Amino acid sequence: MTQTPRTIRAETLTAANFAPYGQVIERAGRDSYAINAGTSQRFSDLAQLETDAAGRLALSIFRADAQPTPSLLYTLERHPLGSQAFVPLAGQAFIVVVAADNTMDALRAFVTDGAQGINFRRSTWHHPLLALSTGDFLVADRLGPGNNCEEIDIRGWEISVVL
Repeated sequence: MTQTPRTIRAETLTAANFAPYGQVIERAGRDSYAINAGTSQRFSDLAQLETDAAGRLALSIFRADAQPTPSLLYTLERHPLGSQAFVPLAGQAFIVVVAADNTMDALRAFVTDGAQGINFRRSTWHHPLLALSTGDFLVADRLGPGNNCEEIDIRGWEISVVL
């Protein structure tokens, strides 16, 4: 049986509308203070990174290929043992797709402005990275023992994201 295609319109990403899923990593609207003899500004505590006691937080770089829009979605994943953060390294915008649970009932999509990153809370269902242009992303997530990636196949839903 073929599902009726569903379209999700991407919303502009804000700290308020993304709050149920994690944090928006950005300088806009955040307090800062001068450091290093006034040569730098520090914007602190932009995301609350999480890991269990057996894991450790690690930084990686993901090189992402540009995805067409609309984009067909294919999987939702979550990381029950730690959070996962994505920050674009060259100012590239990307689409963030999240769900309140592992069904399609509460699927939401957000588009970043290129200066924003995101941090998914532990166990937040999300689609893998959907870059709007090819580029590198700094990723902070948990490494260590245990299964920290659960996935469900959503290809049968034929959902696309439209900007």
